[in-house]
Amino acid sequence: MMSLMLLAALGSTPLIDAYVAACAQPALGFTLAGASAPAEGVVRAVTPGRVELAHCFYENAEVRTVTTVVEGLSSVEVKEGEVLSRGRRLGRGPKAVITIDGLPATQFVLGRARLLVPPREPVLVVVDVDGHRAVRFEAGRPTREWEVGKGQADGPKQQRGDLRTPRGVYFVVDHTTGPFGGDSAEYFGGAWVKLNYPNAFDAERGVDAGLISRAQADDIGAKWKRREAVPQKTKLGGGIGFHGWNAPWDGDAGYGLSWGCVVLHPDEVRGFYEVVPLGTMVVLL
Repeated sequence: MMSLMLLAALGSTPLIDAYVAACAQPALGFTLAGASAPAEGVVRAVTPGRVELAHCFYENAEVRTVTTVVEGLSSVEVKEGEVLSRGRRLGRGPKAVITIDGLPATQFVLGRARLLVPPREPVLVVVDVDGHRAVRFEAGRPTREWEVGKGQADGPKQQRGDLRTPRGVYFVVDHTTGPFGGDSAEYFGGAWVKLNYPNAFDAERGVDAGLISRAQADDIGAKWKRREAVPQKTKLGGGIGFHGWNAPWDGDAGYGLSWGCVVLHPDEVRGFYEVVPLGTMVVLL
């Protein structure tokens, strides 16, 4: 687990601290194999014929803790407080019934066979959007921090043109130091680091809101999972990343600067660009 003292020394925020240190034994994915642990976790309770497990895992920009209940066991082979790996046999019972987070296990595990574990990424950037801070981690240890601005409107991005900064897990798919063209060229401030917004979770939200089709969502989700560029011209919007500004800015006058991007100080954006390579996971909280 990374040093909270080192995080504090770098000027982190409580939100970032809590996020990266949340799961001591993170679940790497959920699968079903009889009366076995569906994911990494801890035995919370054992009673005759019944085992209860707790799992902590990362899902988009959230940290979730869910409970697995296995009932109908003829025998139990684990103890309360035991830390289990995925697939560890809990006991015996061909008629065992498994629920996770109150749902039938088959329903819960769908789409969760492989989970991201941000604190274990070789390079990770976590941004507290409303706390105006970005922290870079390398092999689980914080190494750099920056003060950052955000979109002109508050709240998580919902659709194109809402001037909001997204919340979620994204990957760096492009970066450049220019030259930049167009009407907004001066606002790049010397460097541009592009993220693959929207992600699979944004896409599902977009389907529910009637903004995109199921086919568009599936395309976005597949490319995001491969850490590739995703379609940018749907109603969900695009063109989200990190850049500088056309002049020094002072947070005392407000942090809402961009159309949705994360903004760095002009004299710091090049340094950010140099230590955030292609493929880097970025978590916007």
